Amino acid sequence: MKLDYSCIDTASNYCPCYLAETGDCIVCPILRGDNNCDCRWPKICIYQEFLWNGRKKANMRNFIKAKIIEKKIYSENLFTLTIKLPQDTQAIDFGQAGTFVFIKPQDSPNFYEVPICVMDIDEENNLMFFAIQVLGPKTKNLFNENERIVLRGPYYNGILGLKYIKSSISKNCMLIGRGIGQASLVMVAKALNRGNNRIIAMLNPGAVMFNIAEEILKKYGFLVRPYEEEGLRDLILKGKFELIFSAGSNSQHKFIFDLIRKNCLDVKLAISNNFQICCGEGVCGSCALNLDGEMVRFCKAQIDAERALQEGLL
Repeated sequence: MKLDYSCIDTASNYCPCYLAETGDCIVCPILRGDNNCDCRWPKICIYQEFLWNGRKKANMRNFIKAKIIEKKIYSENLFTLTIKLPQDTQAIDFGQAGTFVFIKPQDSPNFYEVPICVMDIDEENNLMFFAIQVLGPKTKNLFNENERIVLRGPYYNGILGLKYIKSSISKNCMLIGRGIGQASLVMVAKALNRGNNRIIAMLNPGAVMFNIAEEILKKYGFLVRPYEEEGLRDLILKGKFELIFSAGSNSQHKFIFDLIRKNCLDVKLAISNNFQICCGEGVCGSCALNLDGEMVRFCKAQIDAERALQEGLL
């Protein structure tokens, strides 16, 4: 299986990364020990950047201590956090669609870090907002914290098919959020709004039993509607949408993908990245798949959502 993918960190402040040092760069064959350069030219030579940097990685993501200024508990398995960033950290750096961070209570060991998507930011007041579903020990530990957290980031690969969101201009767009997946809709809606796109957000409370994104989306003036599967099917078939973003389970992604494919709809698809992510740097391997002898790390690999679903990667 040959996948055409890019690295979300290429040409960023975090490139070259740890994988360049270990000989596992997902873009550069030379850094992986090959004799031939076959990197599909990502508009930068990562090997040259690595040499210029003294054969070392570039910047590390920061560990940022932040204060919790508001915590809202919606149920025993759903809560939100509003945090105030320190003066040397700017919320705008976390303002891209698909951004996530690793969070833990300040006094907890590092193995309590859990990846959480950034639901929204307030640039003027330097605030970040998170919605969190309580599922296991890490999120239970975070649920019990009321004062201070440590976050590590930003990381940007929370969405597959991100290029369609970034390049969309004056198109009809549908955002579909179910359960805690709704948390990623707000930043996508704001990004699409900057491109003068027409946006409708479809929400289903799912397992958390609450439409956590509804209030924020309406505050920004976006059209919000509840949905059930059958009604969603009809709207997709009749709505003449040009871009759909699915935030939810893999089964939801596949339902939408199959609907588009079977009905030959001319619709671009972006989806929430549901690969298991543990370190965010491609080092631990929890998100990695061996595809025809090539180890692809999906905390960094940016691929078309349609291709990922067609190949059964999700």
